[in-house]
Order: sequence, then structure tokens, then C-alpha cells
Amino acid sequence: MSKQLFYLTNQEMVAYAWQGKELTRLASYDNDDAGRARFSEMLLQYDAVPAYLVVDVIEEDFQRDTAPHVGTRARNALLERRLSQLYRDTPFRHAELQGRDKEGRKDDRLLFNALTNPELPRAWLAVMQTRQVPLVGIYSLASLGQLLFDRLKLDGGALLLVTHQSSGLRQSFFQDGQLRFSRLTPLFDHAPERLAEAFRIETNKTRQFMVSSRLMMRGAKVHVVVLANAENLAGLQGELQDNPDVSYRAMSIEQARAALGAGQFDTTAECNPLYLTLLASSRVESHFPLRDQRHFYQLLQTRTALHWFSGAVLIGALAWTAMDVMTVLDMRREAERMELEAVATDSRYRAIVKDMPATVVTPHNMKSVVDIETMISQNVPLPTVQMAAISTVLNRLPQLRITRVNWQAVEPSVLAAPADPAAVAVPPPPGDFPPPPGQLGIPDKTGQVVLLEGEIIPFKGDYRAAIDSVNQLAAQLNRDPGVRAEVTTQPIDTRPSVRLENIAGATDDTVKALFAIKVTWKP
Repeated sequence: MSKQLFYLTNQEMVAYAWQGKELTRLASYDNDDAGRARFSEMLLQYDAVPAYLVVDVIEEDFQRDTAPHVGTRARNALLERRLSQLYRDTPFRHAELQGRDKEGRKDDRLLFNALTNPELPRAWLAVMQTRQVPLVGIYSLASLGQLLFDRLKLDGGALLLVTHQSSGLRQSFFQDGQLRFSRLTPLFDHAPERLAEAFRIETNKTRQFMVSSRLMMRGAKVHVVVLANAENLAGLQGELQDNPDVSYRAMSIEQARAALGAGQFDTTAECNPLYLTLLASSRVESHFPLRDQRHFYQLLQTRTALHWFSGAVLIGALAWTAMDVMTVLDMRREAERMELEAVATDSRYRAIVKDMPATVVTPHNMKSVVDIETMISQNVPLPTVQMAAISTVLNRLPQLRITRVNWQAVEPSVLAAPADPAAVAVPPPPGDFPPPPGQLGIPDKTGQVVLLEGEIIPFKGDYRAAIDSVNQLAAQLNRDPGVRAEVTTQPIDTRPSVRLENIAGATDDTVKALFAIKVTWKP
């Protein structure tokens, strides 16, 4: 059972169960100590099931009033103060906001209602409190009439909704789609003829009350919608005759159930199940304050949330475990595949080795040959890197033209001989191949020397600019680590021992500014 619903009248408490969109009547309990004792025993069978209490009693008062339109917090305080003034002796009181006035200050229109006999619901609530029933809310059947009115999409204007309840004849008056008041006439005999007589008398009384209280103008027409089971509607046909003041519309409980799309319930009884089904299938805030009664429902919500969380954690853990199992299976399949490939590769290797001619070369010697080949290829001097570096610098100095390049590889000892001859002593050869390159007659990584010869173009006799260009080339080459560039021949010899001869202002094109630079790389 997903929900339990209790229908309280002046005579009895009726328990219903809501399961899978189906409402089932369980039992009824008289409004006395013996009935409440039986009700307490029944509650033991339905532990931790959310409960809803619907009250349909005679002692319910309705009053309409207006209040200034203020903020939410101030309005709540104002409503609580007004409810305390109107209904001081009962905690079961409710205020409903029904729009605002269209003129003047545009005050809020309010409908106040309360159960004026609090001892009746209080006695049953005490039993629920003892059994720790998780109570969701306490509802007024008359106020639920607004929900029924909206869901049935009844017409606006002045409308009187008459429903046949187990407690009697409930009449609710709606003006412009809003509930104005509701009254209950108790019935001790529910026979169709008694129902028809009560309907005729009570409808006239209600209409006179609405006119005298100025809820509607004298002579205004009121629409009456009668809701009962098909058998009782047949007995009311003689009373449902339209006249200039009243128009009638009969609706069976089965028709209302189909219009609402509600769940399954007994449509041959009174309208109680219709209201309860509407409540069970909707989300409605409690009309009356629960106070301490809500504590057990909050505990149920917490317990339910923990169950859902535990279930989610369990599902997540199972999913994670399944992923791990799939990963392990994939790894096993991959290992089996690699093992098969290794066996196949080994078989192919053995077949190739078997078909190869016999040789006296051992694998150790073959490895040594490969190592020596690698050593030779790594120590072969190539000028590509050095020439690329020189070309990069020359691209920045277009006035220098190289006419000759002389490149040679030299041993590092030639570039810079150590002071101590023992520093270049060859260590003893190791016991395994490959030996050091010097033991095999292969030089170590060699140094490189490049001699660049060129001229300055165009040369207009400006020796200072020519000398600066050559010095700039040498300076830029010296920026690279391991590189040393020195000018061996300047465009003009500036040594003190050399005699300079030239004619000032000479523009002979045959005069050239030649230079030479020696660039050395250490490995």
C-alpha cells in the first residue's frame, strides 16, 4: 500500500488504501472510544505508510474578507493574526488567497475557514500520534471542492455544486470560479426518495441564504450541478427541472471519474472515493497546520531518501564492478592473443633459422659488428650542421659574398692539446666489445675547421664599413657554444708596420675589399 487515506465525519472514521491508482475501502470505525481502539489496532498493520486525513463535518465555518496587499512574510503574519482573531479556540484554521480587487487599493481577497469543533479531529489525531503515523496533511473536504471544480472545468458565474457524501448532502457555492462558502446537511437515511426530498429543501434554503447574505443578486440565476451515483440521480430527476431562477445539470460519479481521468474506485457509493482519489493523485498542501504530527512524516521522508541513496550507491558499485570484470576479461583475451602471436612468431623464427645456411659467426660477434657500425656512423664528420649555421648568419649580412669555402675535419687534440700528456692516455680495452674507437683505429668525434674567403659588395672605398661588416660576421658566429671565429684577413691591413697607400677619393672599381675568417668547432 503506497498511501492510506482517512475520511472523518461526525459519525465515523472510514479508512481507505491507495495502491497502484486504485482506491479500496478498508473499514469504518464509530466515533467513540471503542471505534478509536479498533482504529489503533488497524494502524499497526500499516506501519510507515504516508497518511492523509480528510475532514467532512458540519462544524466548519467560512468567512470572506479583504486585506492590504503586502509582501509574503508580512502577509503570512497578517493572516495568522486575522485567523487568531476569527477562530481563537481552534488550531484547525486556514486562509486561502483568492485574487485581488480590481479597483481602489486592489486589496487581496481572502477566504477564511476553520473547524469549530476541534475536539473531534483531535481525538483521532491523538491515536495517530501514539502509533507514529506519518501524516502528510489534514484536509477540508469543502476546500477540496475547489480542486474538484477546477478539474471538472465547470462554468463560472454563480454555481452551486451539490455532492452526495456518506455524511450527508454537501453544498458548495462558487462565484466567478472561486469557493465562497460550503455547508453540510446530515442525512440519516440515504434512500433515493429521502435524498430527493432533502435536495429540494436544502437547495431552496441555500439559495435564500445566498440572496440574503448578498452573495448573489435577487432574481439572479444560479446553476446547480448535482454529483451522485447513477441510482440516486435517477431518483432526483423529478427535482431537476429548470426554471427561470435555477438551471440543473446532473453528473454521475462514473462521468466525473472519466472526466478527471482518476484511478479505479467504487462508483456506486457516495462521492467520498471521488474526493479521496483526487487527493491521492494530486499534490496538495495541507489545509490545516500539522504541528507535531508532521514529525513522523519527516522521518519517513528521511528514511526513504536514505534508502534511495543506498540503492543508488549499490547500483553504482555494481556498475563499477561490472566494468572492472569486463576490463579483466578484455585483458585476459588480449593476453591470450599476444601469447598466440608470440608462439606463432617463435615458430616462424625457428623455421627461418632452420632454412638458413650454417655459419661460424656467433651472435656475440654479430652484435659487436652492429655496435661498431653504429659507432662509425655516429663519428663520421659531416659539415651540414655547420654550413647551415654559417648560412643563417650570412643571410643577415647581404653585403658579404663568400667566394671560397675550405672545410676540413681535425682531431680534437689538434684544436687544443692538453697540458698533461697523461690526460689523453687511452684506457685499457674492456673485456667485451665494442672497444673505444681509438683502439679500432677510428677517430673520436672530430673537430671541424672552415676557412671562409670573400669580399665586400658593393665596395665604394669605405674600409671602415667593410671592417665593421667582417667583425660583425665573426661576432655573430662566436655566439654559438663550441664555436670560435677569428678574422685572419681584413679588407685593409691596419698593423703599424704596414704602409698604407691610396688616393683620397679614388673610385676605381678594380679595388676590392677581400677578407678571410677561420671558424673552428670543437666536438
